[in-house]
Amino acid sequence: MSNSGIALAGLRSWAHGLHNDLADEGVYVGHLSIGLPIVPGSGEGDPDALAERWYRLAQARDTFETTVGI
Repeated sequence: MSNSGIALAGLRSWAHGLHNDLADEGVYVGHLSIGLPIVPGSGEGDPDALAERWYRLAQARDTFETTVGI
């Protein structure tokens, strides 16, 4: 698990850098951390619920990141 954790941390860091670099151009980059199984009908892990969470993040554009299940 440590290898994938390092890779995911690097990906998050890269996306955060893009978020900062592209904000002045009106481009939004955000990150949704999902810490639970993605299963239809499972509440927060339901794909539609995750899509709604991502949509709210992109619409608000007031933060880089939000988490689910962590």
